[in-house]
Amino acid sequence: MNDIFEQQTNSKEDRRRTILAVVLSTLIVSVGFMVQNALFPPSEQQTTQAPAQTSSQGTELPAQNNQTLPGAVAIVPAPVPVQAMGTAAGSTIPVPAAEQEYIVETDVVRATFTNAGGELVSLTLKKHKDQSDSRGGVDMVVPGSQGSEGLSLSFGSAPSPMRELMNTQYLGENKNTIAFSRMFEAPLAGSDQKVPFVLKKIFSFNDGEYMFGLAVSIEQPDGKPIVLGSNGVAYRIDLGPQIGPRFDQLPKNADFRKYIAEVDGKKKTESPKANTATVIAPSASWLSLSGKYFAFIAVPKAPLSGYEIETNQDPLIKQTNTLGLLRSSFAGASTTDTYYFYFGPKTSGELGKYEYADKNGFGLSNLKLEDTMEGSGIFGWLENFLKLLLNLFYSIIPNYGVAIILVTIVIKALFFPLTKKSSFATARMAEIQPKMQELQTKYKNNPQKLNQEMAELYKRENYNPMSGCLPMLIQFPLFIAMYNLFNNHFDLRGAMFIHGWITDLSLPESIINFGNFRMPIVGWNDLRALPIIYVLSQFLYGKFTQTPQSAQMDSQQANQMKLMTYGMPLMFFFILYDVPSGLLIYWITNNILTIAQQVVINDLMKKHKIARAEVAVAGGPAGSAAAGAPSKLAGGKSSAVDTKAKPTGRSAPKEGFSEKVTKWLEEKAGEAEKAGKSGSAGKSGSAGKRGGSGSSKASRSRKNSPKQ
Repeated sequence: MNDIFEQQTNSKEDRRRTILAVVLSTLIVSVGFMVQNALFPPSEQQTTQAPAQTSSQGTELPAQNNQTLPGAVAIVPAPVPVQAMGTAAGSTIPVPAAEQEYIVETDVVRATFTNAGGELVSLTLKKHKDQSDSRGGVDMVVPGSQGSEGLSLSFGSAPSPMRELMNTQYLGENKNTIAFSRMFEAPLAGSDQKVPFVLKKIFSFNDGEYMFGLAVSIEQPDGKPIVLGSNGVAYRIDLGPQIGPRFDQLPKNADFRKYIAEVDGKKKTESPKANTATVIAPSASWLSLSGKYFAFIAVPKAPLSGYEIETNQDPLIKQTNTLGLLRSSFAGASTTDTYYFYFGPKTSGELGKYEYADKNGFGLSNLKLEDTMEGSGIFGWLENFLKLLLNLFYSIIPNYGVAIILVTIVIKALFFPLTKKSSFATARMAEIQPKMQELQTKYKNNPQKLNQEMAELYKRENYNPMSGCLPMLIQFPLFIAMYNLFNNHFDLRGAMFIHGWITDLSLPESIINFGNFRMPIVGWNDLRALPIIYVLSQFLYGKFTQTPQSAQMDSQQANQMKLMTYGMPLMFFFILYDVPSGLLIYWITNNILTIAQQVVINDLMKKHKIARAEVAVAGGPAGSAAAGAPSKLAGGKSSAVDTKAKPTGRSAPKEGFSEKVTKWLEEKAGEAEKAGKSGSAGKSGSAGKRGGSGSSKASRSRKNSPKQ
């Protein structure tokens, strides 16, 4: 039976020879039957019974029709076990007396089976450690309060696992294939009589692969047609109540479970209603029960009437996610159904093996299993680029926490020109805001005139209203890609950053665990340091990047600014409290770098304003022209040296950053002007001392002379 899974690996030449052999065999058999019928014609009774006897491979019956054959009842009785299994020689093989476990092991997985129904009771991924148990790998079969169903088989449409003891046999020298068999009785087609048949479950594994095959064989030893089918289902294969690793005690953002199907070559997410079994149409080429880092994928190569999925609750593991494959009704003497199951990590390297037949041991191709992976959608290419960059830094410094910080630094450096432009544009907006509000007040009843005057204002001030938000829009796809990367990158699972504190970048860190105690309302049972550091960095970020409050800003705008500065960080503190630590390291690093960038940008803006003020107070025609021109920094209409404050009739508003800089510049300009006047007065005094009498006489003579 091992060739069931190896038949797809034949070469093109082997397949050609096989087809030729089948054609020749069919031709020879057909000619032989023609000669036999001509020489020895069959009796009438034999002729009428021949169709039932030659149905060796069986037929698939409509799922919606319970009438399997004429004369059969609507619901076919389920098969019953036979105490001893017969052989072709007429002897019997007794069934085992006690339950036993059997192990199939490869270089990547260790599978444990029980002969009670031939079920999978454990499947450990040897190369991936379980954080909850550092001694072993991740066990993908998680039992609940009622145990587990590791690809259990149930006859009919109801999940009632067959747990009879089965005979067990290893196939092959490497013991990578194991077969479980047991004899049952089922109704004979068109009759109330029951006849025995042999049920076999054969599991086959390959070295280096997380996918394995399951063949379900049904064979009536005498070639008599049997009927299997209840509500259109011959049997079902179930997995539940959960796949590993266990996540019932993990924060909600650390792991998840979802159903993903591949329908007509397109990815589709299925969301069943809670506590209700949902049947998915059999048009899906595969169905996945997917977690954050691992997935179970069922790839059936047998006729199905549908997939059944259900999300429920369990007192032991909290959330349950079950998946069942419903095999269509069957009538015939024998059949062999093949299924493939992937039980492993969600990485391109492993899932991509099943795109090309020569990359895997089962000869499968074009399955598109990578659709189970999380991604950035249209920004997936950007996420892949960032992943390459992250892995590059990791190859230099083997610490993913350091690699995250280095990637963030590189990205901030690349986008510094855009950030600088956005900050300058924000400052310019604050300067011309008073003029904009004057126009809005003046033309509040004439929107058309207001738009025209606003356009003229932007033109006079040489200001583009899109210059502030456009750089942020350009960076927005990058933020999405980085969020998805640091939140879902498989290699971050189990990656340590700081020993004793941040030991797994895919999980939230913890400095104090409260045990069974949980904080009221929020339900936290850990005190975490990274969310606190994050909210502090976000406060500083808001302080350094907020727009200064102007005198014309009303109370509503001021309240909105306070909400953005203080309210948003507090809200995100609760949202991000349980996110993976790798993601928080990115956000904290990003905030710190943004603060440093803003300090540099503020210094550049300060120097720029001082330079313009020096030009405005300089002597000469150029200085006069500059002083008379509208100031782009302060928003004034005439000279930049206007130290008189205009009364507003109300208390002066709190000064922002730009107002303080402007006031400082005006004070410096006033001091320079006073120094210039005192110097001129000193020179005039010296000249008066040298020619005081002459000057005095000339002055008196001008006063006493008559008018011309």
